[in-house]
Amino acid sequence: MDTSWVLAAFSEVALKRGNRGFFERRLRENVLASLAGLPVAELGVRGRIVIRFSEPVRFAAVAERLSCVLGLSWFAPVIMAGRTLAEVEASVMASLDPGGARSFGVRCRRSDKRFPLRSQELARALGAAIQRVTGLAVDLDAPELVVEVFVQDDGIYVGTSRCRGRGGLPIGTSGRVVALLSGGIDSPVAAYQVLRRGVRVAFVHFHSVPYTGGGSLAKVRALASELCRYQGSSRLALVPFAPFQREVAVVCPARLRVVLFRRMMIRVAARMARRWNAQGLVTGEALNQVASQTLSNLGSIDRVAHLPVLRPLVGCDKEEIIRFAETIGTSEMSVGPDGDACTHLLPDHPARDSTPGECELAEAALDVDGWARRLQAAAEIETVQPPAWQREWRATS
Repeated sequence: MDTSWVLAAFSEVALKRGNRGFFERRLRENVLASLAGLPVAELGVRGRIVIRFSEPVRFAAVAERLSCVLGLSWFAPVIMAGRTLAEVEASVMASLDPGGARSFGVRCRRSDKRFPLRSQELARALGAAIQRVTGLAVDLDAPELVVEVFVQDDGIYVGTSRCRGRGGLPIGTSGRVVALLSGGIDSPVAAYQVLRRGVRVAFVHFHSVPYTGGGSLAKVRALASELCRYQGSSRLALVPFAPFQREVAVVCPARLRVVLFRRMMIRVAARMARRWNAQGLVTGEALNQVASQTLSNLGSIDRVAHLPVLRPLVGCDKEEIIRFAETIGTSEMSVGPDGDACTHLLPDHPARDSTPGECELAEAALDVDGWARRLQAAAEIETVQPPAWQREWRATS
């Protein structure tokens, strides 16, 4: 289906009151960036986002792009039907395609209160005209064809289908974070969850190549690229972690090994965050999912952060996380066989309970600050690009 007009609705932006203008401007910028290369003639914000193309475009191409713009609750192809009831009736009759439907309903939303008819009055009048011409039955509960009418101060728009948006807040409205991205199911979902809160995300991946194989690097690059659909290009730091793991395995208690690994990952990620002007860290940990994710172990890990550590999945079970991964397109990538640093040198019986004190005592055998500096310096920094049509998006400098 071709269209020259698309209408899109906000999600939480409409609730921002005094700050609404800031959120609307950023959302408009993101929508415009996502449509790069298409013939956009006008993009205005008038209670909803109104997009006009200088020539008809395939709505499927527009929908693919807008489905990745966070902050939109829905979007739909529409016609600009005029400003009066007579103009609306004429436009609808000229363009309406029942497509085999046997019933219909009209639903109106009147944001411009200057229009002389109330929403229900306009719906009844337009419904009577549609029924007279098409002979379709009226069904207001479960119609096979829904005709939506939006009365705005710039005109009246009419559509018959809408696509669900991603919701959340526009990217670029909530600061920056660094996400610890493994090759597993959880961490990409956690990164996506904070993207939906308007945060720009950079990524850090700890790998144990050559002990775990180089496939883990290809996997994490693919995961980061998929997440960049929602924010544009971003940074990815690849940190060679195996040397540190080997020293921990030699000089530290085996039961604390995983907690000590995680503490060092947090230290290095926090250093990267400060370098990139990020205000927090994100991990994919869920409470009690594995031994290192008990409350006491998370407390021991967080003690070294010196930045907020966000855990969007903390209350989720594995099935919920897998379903979410399927909806954002990361599930198939994550289930591949390649291991990462989290799977290297795991002890047989990791500690379920630890204290910051005993972790610090174990780390006394290590040059902790020196390792953090060396691992940060050894990181390979890459720029991860989103899929091809989205590469017009601004890099997160």
